[in-house]
Amino acid sequence: MDNYEVSKIVKKHLSKEFSCTESDFDSYKIVVTELKESGNKAMKAACFGGSAIFSVLPKMVPDFKRIFEGKNPDWIFETNSLIMLAEILYLHGHTIDDMYQYSVPDFNLPKTEAKYDIEIIENGFDKFKSEPLAKEVFDLESHGPIVLMLRAKKNGKTIAVAGAYDEGDFLWQINLAVAEEERFGFAMENVLAVTKDIVIEKGKIPYFGGPSCKISPNTASTAGFFPCWTQIVSRPREDEFLNLHGTR
Repeated sequence: MDNYEVSKIVKKHLSKEFSCTESDFDSYKIVVTELKESGNKAMKAACFGGSAIFSVLPKMVPDFKRIFEGKNPDWIFETNSLIMLAEILYLHGHTIDDMYQYSVPDFNLPKTEAKYDIEIIENGFDKFKSEPLAKEVFDLESHGPIVLMLRAKKNGKTIAVAGAYDEGDFLWQINLAVAEEERFGFAMENVLAVTKDIVIEKGKIPYFGGPSCKISPNTASTAGFFPCWTQIVSRPREDEFLNLHGTR
């Protein structure tokens, strides 16, 4: 597998989540689609490969198409664009919640040597849920079934735990927890890199990001990952004027 194949797989994965076509991510435009499963969200967007896909509630599609569709996505993160986005969401009773960056590995890099004793676990995950570090890994929001767990030990003590979750399309989302006393050393980078290599050996693509991710950009870069796509999500407004003005 190489970085080009990774890009193709990511496009396939995102096209399902955002109800668009894979070719939309090669359009270099802003594309608006209907949001299928919303929960409490009115909008979620993916910026990848020079394109941006906005998936919104059906009632919001006309406004988003009028303002954004067909435009150059290069300006989507500019202040004026974000203000415009926030204004549209505000009229519909929502606001921008956050932006999350997702990273994938550089497949051209060599394997990393483990600096700690590594235990690989592929079943019986429930018995580890009570362990503090494992509990942090299991707290990953919105994920598929866990398929791999890694425990790193130093002098017989578990100092880091990583988990991998099968998200389909060859993508495994990973989460990582490191003991407090090791968070300012090299444990995070090394365990993340080793986890990456193990997942790749299984023919899968490890990735991470989102609201529950605690991996910093510097840690990601050192471990051999690079930013691949960004997501923007909304949440319902909770301001004092909501009931006064109503929503459209």
